[in-house]
Formats: sequence, C-alpha cells, structure tokens
Amino acid sequence: MSKQRYLHLNLVGNEINHHQGTPAYERDHGGGPNRRNAYLPISEMGKLAEEGFFTAMFLGDIAGTAGSPAFDGGPPEPITAFAALAVETNYLGLIATASTSFYDPYNLARLLGSLDQLSNGRAGFNAVTSVSEEWALNYSKDGHPDRATRYRIADEFLDVVTGLWDNRELRYDQDGIRRFYADPINHQGKNFQVLGPLNVAPSIQGRPLIAQAGGSGPGIKVAAKHAEMVFTNANTREQAADYRAQLDEALEAAGRPKGSVPAIPGLIPYLGRTRAEAEDKLRALDDHVPYEVYAPFALVQFGLEFTYDSVDDPFPLDQIPKPEDVQDTIKSTYGNYVGLYNWITEHPGATVRDVTAQSLARGGAQHRKFVGSYDDFVDDLATWHDDGHVGGFNLMFPTGVIAIREFVDEVVPRLVDRGIYRGVPDTRPLRERFAQS
Repeated sequence: MSKQRYLHLNLVGNEINHHQGTPAYERDHGGGPNRRNAYLPISEMGKLAEEGFFTAMFLGDIAGTAGSPAFDGGPPEPITAFAALAVETNYLGLIATASTSFYDPYNLARLLGSLDQLSNGRAGFNAVTSVSEEWALNYSKDGHPDRATRYRIADEFLDVVTGLWDNRELRYDQDGIRRFYADPINHQGKNFQVLGPLNVAPSIQGRPLIAQAGGSGPGIKVAAKHAEMVFTNANTREQAADYRAQLDEALEAAGRPKGSVPAIPGLIPYLGRTRAEAEDKLRALDDHVPYEVYAPFALVQFGLEFTYDSVDDPFPLDQIPKPEDVQDTIKSTYGNYVGLYNWITEHPGATVRDVTAQSLARGGAQHRKFVGSYDDFVDDLATWHDDGHVGGFNLMFPTGVIAIREFVDEVVPRLVDRGIYRGVPDTRPLRERFAQS
C-alpha cells in the first residue's frame, strides 16, 4: 500500500506580497494585524499558519529598497524575525531568505545554524542571488555581477555552508559525556576562502533545509545540486509539468533521483463563499490602489523601464525584451519575468493599469492568482495535486491575517475532508517533511 501523499502548504509572510490596496482596505474594513511594531504582523501570521497545519513559513529578504515610502513597511530581517517566532511556535518550519550575493558564507552558516538549534530542527535557508546595482553598493561590492556569475557564486557559497554544516557532530565519548566535534573544511575557491570548522552545534535535523528558486538554466542546475525544495512559478498545469521534467533531468545529471526534490509554485488566493463574493473582494482591494504611483515600479524589479502617457493606455509590449533575449542579464527571478511576459502576450489590449495590477499591485509577483469560491479552490488544488507535478503551494495571501484567518477556518477543513491535507501538525524535522523518494 502506497504512503499517503499530502499537499505542502507554506505561508509567504512578507507584506510586500500582499495586495497593495491592503493598508487602505484594512483601514476601511478593519481586521488588520497589530502594527505597533514591524514584527507583530509576522508573529500573527506565523501563529495562524501553525494553527492551519502549514508545513513552513517563508520570509523573503529585500536587501535594499526601491524608494520611499517602501512597499513592504520596513520589516525585520528574516533570521532575526524567525528567532523570535521560533519561541512562539512549536511545529511551523521557518525558511529564511538570504542572499548568496551579499552574505559571507561562514557568518550565514552560524546564523542559520543557530536558528536551527533554537527551533529544534525547523530552520531552512532560501538561497537567492539578489538584484540591483544600488544594493550591491551597500555591501561594499564594486557592482552587481551578471546572472551566470551570480549563480556560479551561489553554487560555491552553498558548497561552503553545507560543508561547514556537514563537518560537525554531537557524540558521546567513552566517559558518557556528549561533546561537540567539528572539522575544518579548508575551502579555497574562486570567490570564498573558508578554513572552518563551524562553531555552532547541529540540531536534530543535522543542518537547515535548503530551498532555492531556480527558474532558468543556471538556477535549475544549482537547485538540482543543492536544493531540497524548489520555489517555482507555474501559472498553468502544463507549465508545472514542463518544469517538473526540466528539474528531473537536472537532478539526474547531478546524480540525484528524479522526483526527489518537490517543486512548489507560488499561488495567491482571492476567496469567498461564491466566486462573485471573491470577485467583489478583489475589486474592493483594487479600488484602494494608487495606480499612477505604482505603475513606474511595475518592471523595476527586473531592471527594466517603459514609457507611457496614461495608466489606461495599452501596455507597450514592444518596449520590453523577450525573455530568451535577457535570460542571462535580467534582474530578479527569471521565472517571474517569463510569467509576466507570457501573461501580457496572452492578454492583448492589456493596459498599463492591468499590467501593474498583475506584476505588483495584486501581490505575489507573477505567481498564479486564483479568484473563486472555497469549494472551487479545493477542487483546483486537488487537480494539481493529482497531476503529481507539484509538492504543494507557497501561498501569498492578499490581506495577511484577514485572509489567513478565513483560509484556516474555511479551506483547511475542506482540504482535510478531501484527504489531501494533513489534519494534524507535522512534528518531524523540516528536512524530513520535504524528503521524497
């Protein structure tokens, strides 16, 4: 008898992924989080995620700002925030994003190793390569390297941190006392020279889980070598199947079994008792967005700009390059750019306002947006689950605590009843939860 396969649901806890009409919507409708300080919304969302049996929570790390006022409200750094959330939760996985472009690998290995200790084996590392020339200058870099170079640095960075984590242990000596042992790694690479050993003892899971968002060729190659879970972008089931095939081919080339690393796409749910109610909620949020302010930022995340006269003009697709022409140079996640470019081409006549809503204002970058009833949403998740190409979904809720509360109350019981979602906390170390044979 085969083992029951459950959906993984992970919460993406950054407010920058919310619908950008949320602050004004909360002002008019109530029910928003406690914002006495920037950590409290993260705390409230994390505790709700644990109540809803979520496998883990992601926190992205914005290594700089695109301007003031910032879209994200000035959140705390993810590892720091998760150190606090670790003592407020018991089971929720804590996957902190950190840049392989800007961090020092030894220092990050210590920080994440410490988070793994105090959370008792619930820590994860979402390895990203970062964007922005300006941000690089904040980290004493001469400039921001091209995409291929960033992924070569990321590959070596992950070699170093995993080497530091793997070359240590707690063991009992002949006198019956448990002691910590660690060995040097003597790494001498092109980008990093690290002697080791790491001076932080391992948790019960040995080392933090490694997650990665690999959308292009170089990213998929790094993910296939290092990742234990991949954060993907798939707007259709066909795209999910295609990505699964690409990842499996890369896994085999890296000497790892096909299907051994779950691909988990992002998803933004706009939900209600009926589809009409969900559409009303989306329109109410849209009405609170100052599109004239947001439109110039629609493509800044990719290092691209475009010109227009009015937000109600047709979007000038001819001003932005095809994805294949900028695969090695594009800023931010290549998969997000492909998703947005495809969305624009699939919606002829889309206005600047429409593209701004899809790329930024409605939250969740270019990840799939679902608008419908609770029951329709459960049917949708079940269909994707049955396909077998995804391991679950990284959920980005439009209104934070309001939408998460609704999801826990209305959707989670339906998923459990459908038999595709674990109705109890997963108490295993985080790496074991995502392991697939």
